Amino acid sequence: MNQKKSFQVFHPDTDSVLDLSQFSEADFAPASADEKQSMVHMHKSVSYWQDALRRFRRNHVSMGALFVFILILLFSFAGPYFIPYSYEQQYRSAQKLGPMEYSAVEQMALELMESGVDGIYATSTKSGSLTAIKKGNWFISQNGKIYAFTLEKAIEKATLVLDTDAESPLYSGKDSNYEDGTFSEVTVIETTDTPADDAQELVLDKRIFPHVFGTDSQGRDLMARCMYGSRVSIIIGVVAALIVLVIGALYGSISGFAGGRVDFVMMRIVDLIYSVPDVLIVLLLQVVLKEPLQHWFDTAKSPIVTALGSLGVGIVSIFITFALLYWVGMSRIIRGQVLQLKEQEYVTAATVLGASSSRIIRKHLLPNCVGQLIIQTCLQIPSAIFLESFLSYLGLGVSAPMASLGSLCSDAKETFLLFPYRLLFPAILLSLIVLTLNLVGDGLRDALDPRLKN
Repeated sequence: MNQKKSFQVFHPDTDSVLDLSQFSEADFAPASADEKQSMVHMHKSVSYWQDALRRFRRNHVSMGALFVFILILLFSFAGPYFIPYSYEQQYRSAQKLGPMEYSAVEQMALELMESGVDGIYATSTKSGSLTAIKKGNWFISQNGKIYAFTLEKAIEKATLVLDTDAESPLYSGKDSNYEDGTFSEVTVIETTDTPADDAQELVLDKRIFPHVFGTDSQGRDLMARCMYGSRVSIIIGVVAALIVLVIGALYGSISGFAGGRVDFVMMRIVDLIYSVPDVLIVLLLQVVLKEPLQHWFDTAKSPIVTALGSLGVGIVSIFITFALLYWVGMSRIIRGQVLQLKEQEYVTAATVLGASSSRIIRKHLLPNCVGQLIIQTCLQIPSAIFLESFLSYLGLGVSAPMASLGSLCSDAKETFLLFPYRLLFPAILLSLIVLTLNLVGDGLRDALDPRLKN
């Protein structure tokens, strides 16, 4: 009598014995093409930049820093369009106000608006030294209706009030006669429906925007100045970093690709620039270039020179300083990358096919250094912003009335004990910009460097 043999196999994962006699020959038949295809899991092809973006998103610190920096960009570039103040406007009645404080005239205007009037025009809340409504013909447009009137003499330090529910819709009162929510003396202004031919429109205020950061000693809104100051600092940092990128990338790639004596001479020039004290040269350049640049801007007729002159001597000299001194670090990094890349097979193939040196640098070497270029540029921006703020703090940066974060800190240092918020707000903005850009640069380095891939 035949006895079926039993074959047993020990399964190490489950610590059990598997009896192969339980399976038939059909169980060991080769898989069909459809069965093989069902076991294939196709993964979507991911490019270098998609993979870098994925890894950057996994860096929560850098993503948080990027979000904060985007908020700062919105504050700097979009914020001025949502407030009625400008960085150079002076409000004589709103000097030395703290954060969210109102002057006496602004408080009066708020109370009038809360009483239900349609609009006011308070001469003391307007910018500049001449805050009167001149004599002449005027008209006000309110809800599709025209209120035309004529002033026989100018109105000074008074508030014009439009209340369409009152018997006399338009009247004025002296600010000094305002008590307990009303004017003790008012002057009724006669209105008509047809304005004169030379009438000018008078735009009434419907609300009083608060001075969120307060005002300085000249009555300028500090939040508006911080918005424009951070905008100037960011633009200077980006332009200076681009200057460093262009000069450093070209210089380093040429030095690394040429090699030999050319590389030796070019790197000794870099070493020479490195040996020069940066701060001393920066200060000397700022002093020496100030008068020649100003003379050039005043006498030149080129539109490009005129545009540069509108930026101010301080900003242009900062750009010149970066073009002369601060590209050496970028050039060394790119040179090291090019020394590695030029030994690759595709560079050898391009050389054999007759490609020129400039084409090899532009089409093969620099594109493969783009990761390092982006990283170093992002890390160079906060350095440029800090240098500009340092120079502006010393009075060698942007020219008044234009403001930067450094000049705002410089203006606030003398009154720091009395008005600490004047230094606090621009200093916090400057610290956030530099910190977030450094964190974003670190995240880009981790995402773009293949050696740090996880």
